[in-house]
Amino acid sequence: MTAVTGSPDLWADDLGTHRSIGANTEVGGVPDAAGAHDDFDAAITMAEAAACGNVSWWNEARRSAGDPSGAEFRSSQLLAALIVDSAHRNGMTVADVWSQIRRHRCLP
Repeated sequence: MTAVTGSPDLWADDLGTHRSIGANTEVGGVPDAAGAHDDFDAAITMAEAAACGNVSWWNEARRSAGDPSGAEFRSSQLLAALIVDSAHRNGMTVADVWSQIRRHRCLP
């Protein structure tokens, strides 16, 4: 699994564009907004709570985020990174994995 850090060379998409996910980094060429560190922490906690099936903990993590929509966006970025990583590990194009997810309604 790819570690999620602030390294600008964390992974490359199919076009060779390097992206990263972490505080004070650029994602898709767009500088992160202030508070990205809090968004990242909230997103990780929200994911952990969801994995445990604990809705109360998930809601608390969402409320504790400085900007809940920022944490939700960060969650989407984390999911995207995992999907891209899965495509690369399985020797598939990212577009094929997105299509497969939409078709089968489940993650690889």
